[in-house]
Formats: sequence, structure tokens, C-alpha cells
Amino acid sequence: MTKIQFINHASVKIYNEDCCLLSDPWYQGDAFHKGWNLLVELTDKEVEDLLMDVTHIWISHEHPDHFSILFFKKFLPLLKDNNVTILFQETKDKRVKEFFKKSGIKFKELLFEISTQIERGFNVTCFKDGFYDSGLLIETGDQKILNLNDCQIRSDAKADEIYNIIGECDLLLTQFSYAAWKGGKKNIEWREEAAKEKLDTLRLQVKKFNPTYLIPFASYVYFSNEYNSYLNDSVNTPQNVIDCLSDLDTSVVVMKPFDVFLDFTGEFDNNNGVEFWNSKYKSISSIPKHLYNQVEFSELNEAFDIYRKRVFLNNSRALMKFLSVFSPIKIFKPVYIHLKDLDETFCVDLFEKNLMRADHDAHLIMSSESLEFVFRNTFGFDTLTVNGCFEEGKSGGFSIATKTLAIENLNNMGIRFRLMFLFNFNLIMLFFNRLKKVSKQIL
Repeated sequence: MTKIQFINHASVKIYNEDCCLLSDPWYQGDAFHKGWNLLVELTDKEVEDLLMDVTHIWISHEHPDHFSILFFKKFLPLLKDNNVTILFQETKDKRVKEFFKKSGIKFKELLFEISTQIERGFNVTCFKDGFYDSGLLIETGDQKILNLNDCQIRSDAKADEIYNIIGECDLLLTQFSYAAWKGGKKNIEWREEAAKEKLDTLRLQVKKFNPTYLIPFASYVYFSNEYNSYLNDSVNTPQNVIDCLSDLDTSVVVMKPFDVFLDFTGEFDNNNGVEFWNSKYKSISSIPKHLYNQVEFSELNEAFDIYRKRVFLNNSRALMKFLSVFSPIKIFKPVYIHLKDLDETFCVDLFEKNLMRADHDAHLIMSSESLEFVFRNTFGFDTLTVNGCFEEGKSGGFSIATKTLAIENLNNMGIRFRLMFLFNFNLIMLFFNRLKKVSKQIL
């Protein structure tokens, strides 16, 4: 008999007598550069106990609330002792595969849209969403469980695409609240609309995949920084999900950590789960927020030099300069950023060797530590858009900044600006489409 145990955030255990599959283990610490925290953390002992019967761990994608480096470093010896196998989508860069290879943990790549037997009577089918996310269908003989985590299945066309791969399911696991910057402190209408869109997406998914049960998950976090805590004002709660789907046949199952759903044909009492999570959401405002440290100009300039060298190592400086002048959209232009803690505005110009102080209206407002983080990490700007630890200095400032600072987002997706780029129409169209999506950043 198949059982499912909710652990935390996007992490569940799905198991029968032959296999125990754990998903996306993030249980401790912050994510997205001091931007997110879990509504409830697990103790080391709780984590150690839950790992004792785990045979496989599936990681949906590389975002830190799904692929927690802290978890794997801390519990590496136990995972090796228990002979756990990591499951991850096949990728071109092999970064995750190499990480586990060096760690000495068993690793299996999952080919897209191909059913793979990982144990007797336990099959999984991985499918891709966008450039880096993935979902998983689990078939155990008696049940079909669809884990969509953060997959952006929010249109009829996309839902049809996934349906053609996996068909209907018995149980659906999916994200239920927004998870990125939503227009600044004053733009509460955008946040309210984003929350509503998530619930509309749930209805679309339920109508398409026709699950008997839906477990809302992958949203049990809060924005935990002094720069982004206002984003908590419009997030969805499990009760919102129950209310949204009350007129449909699918039953919502609200689980608190370590709850187990044993019977896929009965009713689940949501009262304890709803009460538990409501208390956690109500306590958010009283939890101390993360603070960023002040970074001196000399350190920022050093980080900027590292950033430029990395960008021009992966991309043609000459082509980028050409595009900055002749592209039909304004890309790779100077970006003006006001650093609130330093009370100064700086010009970030990829074609200048140093940061320059400027007397100019800022496109973005943030902390010096946030800017340093962008410079020092290939995923820095992606992290900034998710944690929302910035404000626009002027209307449209984020979109303007994206057209310069999102270059490493695109590099991570396999889009590099080299001479061949000009002769590849499909890649050019892909670039403009991805840039548009990154600029909107509506998750």
C-alpha cells in the first residue's frame, strides 16, 4: 500500500514496502541570500530519523529551497551509510551530477518523459518545465502521484502538454502561493493579483489532471529580510486553497510536518493542519528579520571586476557592445543602483572597468551586500529577483536593469553571446522570449 508523508515545504516521502522516495529536502537555514526561511524548521534528530528508511531522493531543480547544499553537506555521511540514490533530471552542464559524484553518493539521471523503474513496483517519469525546473510522476502499482512543485503549469496549452505525457492522477502536489518580487512595497494590488493567479492555476491543474486529492505544498515559507518582509502581506494559506476548490470534487489535504496520508480513498481531517499553519503565518511579523551587512566601495569594486571577467569569459565583449548600440531593444546599457546603506548611487556599466559614483535617478534600490552577491555569483541576479530584496527607483527600473544584469541568468540557460549567436534565428528569438519572461518575473 502506498503512503505519503509530508515533511516540510516541498518535501514529502512517498513509499511502499519496496521503496521510499524523498523529494526536495530543505529543512534548516535560510534560502535565496537571507531572503526566505521556513515557517517551521526541523531538528537534526528529526532529519536523521526520517532518513533512516529513505532509499531515493529526488531533486526537482537547483533553487536552494529544493536543492539545499546545507542539507547534503550536513547529512552526507548518513546518506552514504544508507546507500541512498539521488535522482535528478538529465542536464547539459552536469553540475548537480558532478557535485554528488565528488561527494561519493549514488546518482541516477532521469531521462525526460521515460518511465524508469527505481524499485520493484515503483516507477517514476520526469518531465521538464522551462529551462531548469522539472516535475515527477510516481506510479506505485496502486496509485499515480503527480509532483508539480514549482512547475509553471498555468495555461491550458501547458496543462495539455503535461497531460499528454502523464494523463490523470490520483493525487496532485503543487505550489500554492507566489514566490518572487511583486512590484515593491506600494504595489499591493500586484501581490493580491499574483496570489489570485496561483489559486486560478490550482483550479486549472485540478480540472486537467482530475486528482482525487490535492496536497498544497512548496509554499510553506516566509519572506524573512528587512528588505522584503512586506511581501508576506498577500500570500495564500492552505485555507485559501480549501476555499478556492470547495466547489470541485477534488479533496484538499492539508498536512503538517510528519503527518501521514494512509488511505487514498478516505477523508482527511484538515482541522489540525489548517490550525497549525494559521498559527505559523500569524507569527511571521514577530520573528526577527535578517539584516544585510554594509560592504565598502573597494570590496564592491573588486567584486565588480570579478563579475565583468566572468561575463566576458562566457560572452563576446565585442558582440555585446555591438548589441548595446544596434539591438532593437535596449540591452547591456548602464544600470544605476542606489545603495540604501551607503546612501550613494553607482553606475554599473559592463564596458567600464570600475563602478562609478553617479548623480542619476536610480533604476534599483538595494543594499550593498545584495549588489556584491549579484557580482560574486552566477545565480546572483536570479536570487535577487526571487528574494525581492530591492525596490524600483523609478517606474520600469526593474525591466531596464534586467536587460543588463540578467545576462548570467541567460548564460545558465545555455544562451551565450558569441559570434554564432547572430546567425542563429531560433536562438535570437529564444533570447528575446526569455529576456521578456525574466523581465516580468511573474512566478
